[in-house]
Amino acid sequence: GKKVFNVGKDLSSQNGSAIDVLGNVPSVNVSPTGVINLRGNSNVQVMINGRRSALTQSQALDQISSDAIESIEVITNPSAKFDASGSSGIINIILKKNRKSGMNGQVRLVAGIPDDYRVFGNINYKANKFNFFTNFGIRYTDYEGTYTKQQTTENNGIITFLNQNEDENRHDDGKMYYIGTDYSFNDKNMVTVAFYRNETEDTDVTYVNYDFSNSDTKTQSLFTIGNSKEKRNYNQIEANYTKTFDKKGRLFTMDFQYDFWNSEKKWGLITNETFPTNTNKTTIQTKGTGETNDLAFQTDYKTPINESINLEGGAKFESRNISNYFLAEQLVNNKFETIDNIDNTLKYNEKITSSYIQLNGKKNKISYQFGLRLENTDISIDASDNSLNSKNTYINLFPSATFGYEFKENLRGQLSYSKRISRPSLWFLSPFYELKDFTARFTGNPNLKPTYSDAFEVSFVYNINKLRLSPSVYYLNSKDVIQFETRKNGNDVFIQSPINLDKEKRYGFELSASFSPLKWLRLNSDFNLFSYKQNGIIDEKDAAFSDETWFVNFTTNIKISNTTRMQTSFYYRGEQSNAQITTEPIKRLNFGISKNILKNKGSIIFNASNILNSQIDKQQITGLNYKIYQERSRNAQRFSLSFVYKFNQKSSDKNRRANRSNRN
Repeated sequence: GKKVFNVGKDLSSQNGSAIDVLGNVPSVNVSPTGVINLRGNSNVQVMINGRRSALTQSQALDQISSDAIESIEVITNPSAKFDASGSSGIINIILKKNRKSGMNGQVRLVAGIPDDYRVFGNINYKANKFNFFTNFGIRYTDYEGTYTKQQTTENNGIITFLNQNEDENRHDDGKMYYIGTDYSFNDKNMVTVAFYRNETEDTDVTYVNYDFSNSDTKTQSLFTIGNSKEKRNYNQIEANYTKTFDKKGRLFTMDFQYDFWNSEKKWGLITNETFPTNTNKTTIQTKGTGETNDLAFQTDYKTPINESINLEGGAKFESRNISNYFLAEQLVNNKFETIDNIDNTLKYNEKITSSYIQLNGKKNKISYQFGLRLENTDISIDASDNSLNSKNTYINLFPSATFGYEFKENLRGQLSYSKRISRPSLWFLSPFYELKDFTARFTGNPNLKPTYSDAFEVSFVYNINKLRLSPSVYYLNSKDVIQFETRKNGNDVFIQSPINLDKEKRYGFELSASFSPLKWLRLNSDFNLFSYKQNGIIDEKDAAFSDETWFVNFTTNIKISNTTRMQTSFYYRGEQSNAQITTEPIKRLNFGISKNILKNKGSIIFNASNILNSQIDKQQITGLNYKIYQERSRNAQRFSLSFVYKFNQKSSDKNRRANRSNRN
């Protein structure tokens, strides 16, 4: 019930981050602003090694090097064994844990344009009962972003125009290491302990021009310079115990994970009027700090009932505590004063207790799986603004069922169902916002409800000669689906915030194909067509809406010689709309080529991403008495060259258990 994408075989993302890798995974697409979608649906649960992690939040995936990733698992209709979060499914990022015998490893040096310098490596030593492993990385990276906006507003018959242009220069410094050990007490008992740390320091500079006019006559021009610095460090401690038994197929595991993370970000904004006068208008500074502590403990047990039936069960406890502080100040008479009482602290506490049981088996050509998951969720918000305080406790049952049938040796089919939930994140709930742009703001909605979904899917896998086809048809029925609303306040500032629509029905067809017509040529394609129908209220108006869209990802792999490979990847997404926003089509072209050297111990890899510089998010937002057209390009073209050297690479130890119990 899952698709596995091997990162090591994907040339076009080898010099990038986890976001670059996800952009090439079938069924997955990443917007120019970094939003991850599964089959066009952003309600997806992204995991690291089978667990929720702060590394998947916000833009943290940019900090994970593609070198640290072994594979990506895409599970569109998860069983009860998995967390119920994510209405469209689960994307599971598996980090590398070297399993080679003896002392071995590799190092990668990367240089790119815009300035991009990285060093990555891993070292592994395995002997007797011990296995030591480590991954490390250092990076110095620049990013270039451009954003434009044309806005028309009508107030009391007077039309005002705004033409806005923003250049963003981002610079990130990062250090990462992942170190751990496996210890085998005997052939049936094994323990793994590991520690992960990621430190980043981001320095951003933005330049924004605002030109206001009435009836094509300029009335005012403003220029803003923004400087920000953010420091983050993320730490993760994980431990696993795995026990096997004399009875084949019986397995018991225990997993522990503790995450602690903090960040501090400071913004400074200076706005000057350049027309009709040259004067200083405002000086604003903001400060935001965040701290997270996550604890998870899980046990799983699997045992065969007979030769064809297996029983699985488990329990999990997860606690997440997040503290968020935000302060906004404006310089008045040479003294900073708080803006609109924006001096707030918010604490978010979430506890999820769950258990599951599932039965799976096979008889002749029929396979089946039945599961039931129970989750108790307890969420509380404690804020300095008492009106935001809330507590919410709910208990849910999440059933799942799968039926498979093997029509013949090269044709299999499957029918599956699961019930899912999407809980709003703190970023969606917190009403505190950055004052980066005085004409537009984002604010969370503390009244958001979780989204519940029923997912149905029929899929097939067909192999003939060198062709592999995987068609599927799916249906998703969601209640209280989360979508963004744009509205204008009394000061002509546009506020974007998430809201709950009443419901959404989504129908889709997906076709994944792989074809190798020649020994040196492999073609892969993923096509997805879906329609959706929504009902609800946006900006106090009926938002009933229906539309359809599609996307395709096409990859060509060419073996030029025994030592040289080349890959191109093309992605296209059609126009997509809802009641307020129309998003224009988008396309992206990537290229990669590699050559083995030094008797195959080394490789030189060249990558070019977003070659056409076409990965631009173009949107038209229409509301009562206003229209906004905006283009957002978060990352321009990127080119990189890397050198990889591998030492003492030996064959894998087949007796070593990977013990990815929670990786499912």
